[in-house]
Amino acid sequence: MKKHCISYCLSMLLGTAAFAQNFGVDYFLTEQFDKAKEIFLSKLDENPAESSYYLGEIAYSTGDTAQARAYYERGLAANPEYPFNKIGLAKFLLNADQKAGAKALTDIAKEKANKKNVEVLVAIAKVYYSAGLTALYEKALGVAEKASKSSPLVPMLRGDVLKDKEDLGGAAGEYEQAINLNDSYLVPYIKAAQIYADINPSFAIEKLTTVMEIDSTYPLTDRYLARAFYNVGHYARAIAIHEKSFNINVSSVGELTDYAAALFFSQRYDEAAALIDKGLQKDSRSFVLNRLRMYSALETQDYASGLTIAEQFFALPLENNKYIPRDFTTYGDILSFNKALDRALEQYAKGIEASSEKLELYKKIGEQLSKAGYPGNGAEYYNLYIEAMDGEADTKDYYTMGTYLYKAATAIVRDTTVDSLYAAGKMNEYLIKADTTFGIITERMPDNTLGFLYRARVNASLDPETTKGLAKPHYEALLALILEKEEPEKIYRRELLEIYQYLSYYYYLLFDTNGKDEDKAQVIAYSNKILEINPNNAIAKQLIEALTATTDEGKKKK
Repeated sequence: MKKHCISYCLSMLLGTAAFAQNFGVDYFLTEQFDKAKEIFLSKLDENPAESSYYLGEIAYSTGDTAQARAYYERGLAANPEYPFNKIGLAKFLLNADQKAGAKALTDIAKEKANKKNVEVLVAIAKVYYSAGLTALYEKALGVAEKASKSSPLVPMLRGDVLKDKEDLGGAAGEYEQAINLNDSYLVPYIKAAQIYADINPSFAIEKLTTVMEIDSTYPLTDRYLARAFYNVGHYARAIAIHEKSFNINVSSVGELTDYAAALFFSQRYDEAAALIDKGLQKDSRSFVLNRLRMYSALETQDYASGLTIAEQFFALPLENNKYIPRDFTTYGDILSFNKALDRALEQYAKGIEASSEKLELYKKIGEQLSKAGYPGNGAEYYNLYIEAMDGEADTKDYYTMGTYLYKAATAIVRDTTVDSLYAAGKMNEYLIKADTTFGIITERMPDNTLGFLYRARVNASLDPETTKGLAKPHYEALLALILEKEEPEKIYRRELLEIYQYLSYYYYLLFDTNGKDEDKAQVIAYSNKILEINPNNAIAKQLIEALTATTDEGKKKK
């Protein structure tokens, strides 16, 4: 928060009913300028001096000094006795001529009606601080404190100054002091909650609950209560508050952002995206909204639009923002689904470099690449994860990496754009790694069928002609394990069919080569087992018929 953005409402006496109900002032004090401006514009004819002052302050805080001066002058003309527009105009004199400006402010402070008016004196102190005149600020604030030691406005100004200097703990302490001085004045509660909502949301909830106990209709409570609930992960409660109070026509971009974030992290992605699009119509350069829109595009599988959205997000000037690892990995995910692998890998590398949680990022990227159709690259990242676990990786992680390697091997065979020699070499590389990986699973979990099943499949792929019988010992080990289970034909029907089909074919090829009766008997035996499970299996029937015919023909010759 810059010094020129510090704004304070000081024109009304504390503790009065009028002060408590002037929500425009409270919105102004808590820097919700859009809502404050709307209220004061509606009251400009009814109360031109006060409304002009706050509209001038809002304009000044946003850098529109010409409009600010015009409002101060309008307010002064409406009521020359109202001191705050004089203070507003004195800022211009102070900037042009420090001595003359300081004298003008001193004269205002010495007026009989203002000598004990802490609101006026604090407003003057604020002007000095905004101008960078620290000594004059401290002196003016001391005068204000002497005028009323019980006013919460002095510690509240100190808190705002500390917040401006990014001393959030000190600022929160001063807001607490303001509350202690007048516990029915609600603005310091909101100011404290603005800080606590992000750094200690549970405490913010406590503060805002107190506000609701004092005044259940106080309109400033909802936004920060919703943010605090969001920050502790109570998204449903945050959404419920937004649903009650949110109005797209008058709610600020900040409120809209909070609402959209709660929807997003509640996995209500379509609703979040629709709301974010409305927010971007109000502020197309909002860093957080553009970030959330990119995230939503990925989650809703809107990959084509997501690429444009991601490029727009990364084209925004950083200013006071910074990228987080998820920004890069989300961009990488979108690129991977758009088949821009090289660019995706660049973004993943940036995400890993920026992350302090590299382990889980390796794993996540591996999963995403496989999902996007790059299981080989996914396996590489998964392997980085397993290596970084240094022997502590879970067995299911080995299973995942093994399946990625197996998928990569089978995919490369189908890719007609790849050189055949390269494809054969790469496929074997994937399969050998997969075999080693599934071997770890069979060692760790000798009673689990998956490791044996995939070792058999991998070795069958390494021996596509089935001439070496590489898969045979693994299918046999799997068969022995399955037959020990309860109701194997019912629970492992598909696995048994796969085993019997492989073994029947293996022995058929063996018989075709050497003509041994024991091999033929194995073919018939395994084919019959296939028919026990699937009586309509045409291949098993053909094998039995062919071998039986061979036997009958041999008998006739004898």
